[in-house]
Amino acid sequence: MNGTNRTLGRLVLVLVGLAFLGLGTAVVLVQTLPEAADRWRSAAGPVLGGLGSGAARDVAVPAWSWVLGGAVVLGILALLVLSSLGGGRTSTVVDDDGPVDGLPGRVRIEAAAIEHALSSAIAPLPQVASLAVDVRRVRRRTAVRIVVRTRRGAPPRELVERVEDVVRDLDALLGEQLPVLLRIVRGGSSRPDRVR
Repeated sequence: MNGTNRTLGRLVLVLVGLAFLGLGTAVVLVQTLPEAADRWRSAAGPVLGGLGSGAARDVAVPAWSWVLGGAVVLGILALLVLSSLGGGRTSTVVDDDGPVDGLPGRVRIEAAAIEHALSSAIAPLPQVASLAVDVRRVRRRTAVRIVVRTRRGAPPRELVERVEDVVRDLDALLGEQLPVLLRIVRGGSSRPDRVR
């Protein structure tokens, strides 16, 4: 629910992970097996032989430029993925500084107040075993996620109607409708019953 491109993020993480796995495996093999170390020296000798000595670097520059370029691209992709992650949580639900009826002022409602209000209204319901409420930014909008674990035998339809009533009251109080994701998980299992 944080608005990041999951497919791109997973693809980049898989590519970075495979690159590091291959590099790590190669390093372990070179360090532990004499045959692998000999192959590394024979394969890398002509390409990397001029590094660290006064010899001409004409042969080493193209190979190292490819390696360095690949590492830079991989690093940039990893930074892009890491910068897009972050959970999407927000601390403010409403922040309005526009005057109403000519009266200046600013209204700011914190996410903690919404989370507490919803928790206080939903948690005492007899069908609810546990509850988690958080407020997130999704596609430049504020949304509320409610995860309810029900008691065994609790009818989900009745719980959905009660939560809808609470959310309608919250919308009337705020003066705007917040998108709400309600996830109901049956008591004793981790499989979701319904997502709205």
